Amino acid sequence: MRIAVSSLGCKTNQYEMDALAEDFRRRGHDVVNENDIADVYVLNTCTVTAEAERKSRQLLRRFRRQNEKALVVATGCYSERSDLSYLADIAIGTTGRDRLPQMILAMIEKDHDKSFDAIPVTPSYEELGAPAVPLETRAFLKIQDGCDNRCSYCAICIARGPARSRPLDNILREALELASLGFKELVLTGTNINAYGHDFEADSKIELIHVVEALDNLQGIERIRLGSLESPTITPLFLDRLSSLNHFCPSFHLSLQSGSDPILKRMARRDTTESFRKTVALIRDSFPDAGITADLIVGFPGESDEDFQKTLAFCDEIAFLRLHVFRFSARPGTRAATMPAQVPGDVVQLRSEILRKKSDALFQNAVRRHVGQVLNILVEQYDKDGFILGYTPEYIHVKAKPETPHMPMPARGDIIPVKIKGLDQDFATAALL
Repeated sequence: MRIAVSSLGCKTNQYEMDALAEDFRRRGHDVVNENDIADVYVLNTCTVTAEAERKSRQLLRRFRRQNEKALVVATGCYSERSDLSYLADIAIGTTGRDRLPQMILAMIEKDHDKSFDAIPVTPSYEELGAPAVPLETRAFLKIQDGCDNRCSYCAICIARGPARSRPLDNILREALELASLGFKELVLTGTNINAYGHDFEADSKIELIHVVEALDNLQGIERIRLGSLESPTITPLFLDRLSSLNHFCPSFHLSLQSGSDPILKRMARRDTTESFRKTVALIRDSFPDAGITADLIVGFPGESDEDFQKTLAFCDEIAFLRLHVFRFSARPGTRAATMPAQVPGDVVQLRSEILRKKSDALFQNAVRRHVGQVLNILVEQYDKDGFILGYTPEYIHVKAKPETPHMPMPARGDIIPVKIKGLDQDFATAALL
């Protein structure tokens, strides 16, 4: 059977679909591209913005057009929050995905009979049926699900439920399997990895740092990268323990959201600009060349021109490597959806464009500081012009070529030294050594 598996949104969604695809491969089925004709199409949907929901509906309709006889499956956060059964033969949310392969195969055998038992919400972490084996050179490793923060704009905590941590033994087992398949870099992901271990018994005292330390000792793992972090996680002790590891990549993606304290308060964030500033100082004390990136939301209700200017100034002050910019999207069921002073769409669009240009300028400044340095990259691919593409430990995207002809070329997945030369749009340019 030919099965197409695709995902929208976050790295957690991608991990889940990588795991589902591997499960089907191990059952003897062919996993094909979403643009191909398939017998089954599975989409892990996203609800983080209205645009993500629109793309989810669009893809489900396209799958139906590609093969009217195919089984179309919707899962994930949007499917959890909304009834998508009018677009899909199977529509389940964020629980019960461990049963999804059996459900699909049973439905094929029953000729699309939609009778299934109700799927209860599980209070613990839900293991999928196989490791997430991606097609890329980096592997995502999901360590938890759910979030308890309840930020005023976020529907993901509603869709994903409370924080549930994955047992450490299961994490290590999957990491070893990924290492045996040749993956050298792991990216730890989850809805909120900062909450890892908080739901365990009080006497277990296992937290995120214990996961990183355990992975650092595994043979074959040469890079460990963390997903989105929150300031309360980043203590002096946390950073001291990270700095003692051999394989930790000093890239820190921080969930900032705004550079204005009144807006952070309306967002129900746990940070202030001052606490965030202190966190960044701690990071740079331990990792002077750390790559620090941030999420930002523009156009949050009540965001004035003054608030936006504060955000721009704060980005310059912190000197981020890059910004991940999101336009505010009112999510039904969240407090922000009904807040007064909603920002007009054209203003939100303009502010988004300004922040994206700011991100480009920040990246260029960061790369200039590294010119002349020798950094290691993990070779991810070759582009059409023969450049090697990869990321440094600090998460600088590099394109490199040999300086002399007939130099042996590295393979995908190799970690190699390069010398940073300059800039080319979204890349640092470099020479192979």
